[in-house]
Amino acid sequence: MSTSILEQEYVEPYRPYSQRELQIKRERLFRTLRVGKVFAHHKRCDHFYLVKENGRKQKEIEEKKSEDVGNCSVCWKFNKSPQRLKSSARSLINAYCNTFYEPLEFLSYENAELESVFYRWLYEEQF
Repeated sequence: MSTSILEQEYVEPYRPYSQRELQIKRERLFRTLRVGKVFAHHKRCDHFYLVKENGRKQKEIEEKKSEDVGNCSVCWKFNKSPQRLKSSARSLINAYCNTFYEPLEFLSYENAELESVFYRWLYEEQF
């Protein structure tokens, strides 16, 4: 059994990071995972996330001109998570939603890492 991203330890930065470096890191993550610029926001659960670029959900959001379409990918992923990871997944979701509810003026290393773990869990992790 492989280790989940939810089980990995947070690594403290060993040096300061500039806004430019953090932005490049974010762009690289989004390009690798094909994360687009369109948000889904589900009112029932209040989860929000950037959807896959040119994916089914992006097309549906653009067609219906609504952020609240289909099933919530965060809820779906959470429900598919193994029982041993549910608490970590819930903490990750809450931290992401609380941190990124409003657009950030400045990106910190911690927030960049949080965003990276969230999207890697959501779009890369296989259970």
